[in-house]
Amino acid sequence: MVAVGGEAGRVVLDTDVLVDFLKGVPRAVELVRGLREKGAALATTVVNIFELAWGAHRVGRARDVEGLADAMVVLSLTPREAVRAGEEAAYLSSIGLAIDVRDLLIGVIARENGYGVATGNLRHFTRIRGLTVVPYQRG
Repeated sequence: MVAVGGEAGRVVLDTDVLVDFLKGVPRAVELVRGLREKGAALATTVVNIFELAWGAHRVGRARDVEGLADAMVVLSLTPREAVRAGEEAAYLSSIGLAIDVRDLLIGVIARENGYGVATGNLRHFTRIRGLTVVPYQRG
């Protein structure tokens, strides 16, 4: 399910949105500002923090990630979510639509906690059953 308007609710910001937001990319800043103005509760996941840290360490900006992690709600991977992710992975694989395990974990963590995901990666996230996706178009 792709969200295109209405109530924003609870939204996990995917790595692409966070990277662009931290860089001050206008589209990302506008997306985050718009979600906040609609009253959305914004969060990210521990998997997104991992992806950000991986990239940040390569360019010497690890402190930026630590600051972001301290400033945001970060949803963790619990055993319940790990089981649900395994179920979803098996389902997607059985129908020939397997996706990257990191995206699968992000999506399932979000879904199981009542969040949608704001992302530019519609191809992967729209495959996860029951997940609301907020489209983000990268610059």
